Amino acid sequence: MIKALAFDFGGTIDTPFMHWMKVYLKVYAEQLHLPLTPENFRDSYVFAEREMERLQLVQPTDGLLQTQRYKTHLQIEHLCQNGVLPASTHQEELAEQTARLVTEFSNSYVLANKPVLQLLATRYPLLLVSNYYGNLKTQVEQAGLLPLFQSIIDSTVVGIRKPDPAIWLNAITSQGFQPNEVVVIGDSYKNDIAPALSLGCQVIHCCSSESDKKPGVPTITEFSQLCHLESYLQE
Repeated sequence: MIKALAFDFGGTIDTPFMHWMKVYLKVYAEQLHLPLTPENFRDSYVFAEREMERLQLVQPTDGLLQTQRYKTHLQIEHLCQNGVLPASTHQEELAEQTARLVTEFSNSYVLANKPVLQLLATRYPLLLVSNYYGNLKTQVEQAGLLPLFQSIIDSTVVGIRKPDPAIWLNAITSQGFQPNEVVVIGDSYKNDIAPALSLGCQVIHCCSSESDKKPGVPTITEFSQLCHLESYLQE
């Protein structure tokens, strides 16, 4: 019996099941025509993520664009310092342009996925669980999704990060559910699906390509397929 749905946010609701590193690469390469690849960008991506956490840059009231500004400024700075991109007086301008482009990209998918979430919210309580920066609630509110979720768990706020199953258990039991009554929906097998399975939850793995699929795990490739999620769980 399904009594609730627990969603991941980043990579599941705000992109087409795409890891955020790939989102940046898509913008850098396709829209800004910069010579970046997974190999020469990965270190800068990781550096920016760690620096944001170390410096505690993100404030609870920061929206998506401001969050992206922190990231892209750190990424561009690191890329230039390490010779991947030439040092330039236009670094700040490039970082701002990138932040706006990735924000537009993400917002378009949140907007497209909102009707599906609205439909699901008429059938089940929705829970949200994400490794985030302490401002997940602000971003969800700005996206117009806040009324749809019964609870929102932000890793920075609760002090637990995926893939620790405890963050999912916290979200589930705090709302009065048992793990086997909840379907966990996420794009990361490591962070979402494996921890959920270890708790005894039902799962749906959101995959952008066939190569990401795992044998025996219910899988979707389009967010709209969640309108018929019961059929995927029965396969």
